[in-house]
Amino acid sequence: MTPYIIQGGLIGFLLVLALNILNDNGIGISIVRSCIAALAFAFGARWFAKMMFSELHLSLWLQQEAAQQAAAQQAAAEQAAEAEESDTPTAE
Repeated sequence: MTPYIIQGGLIGFLLVLALNILNDNGIGISIVRSCIAALAFAFGARWFAKMMFSELHLSLWLQQEAAQQAAAQQAAAEQAAEAEESDTPTAE
């Protein structure tokens, strides 16, 4: 998750620095604002990555749970079919 935080901070820094330079602000205030933006974007990227990974983990867990339930239902259906066949009298 660290690369996402670093990339978010870098994007925030470069974006705000470019906007400040385009608006002809002083270099000192531009760098200070860019550093603040880097911190804010890093926190935003951390939150986004945390949400994304937790939802991906939940999705994987739900898929595994559904596969286990389907296998259990299939096994129960096979056992019921075998029990039905053994209970049926054979015609002679």
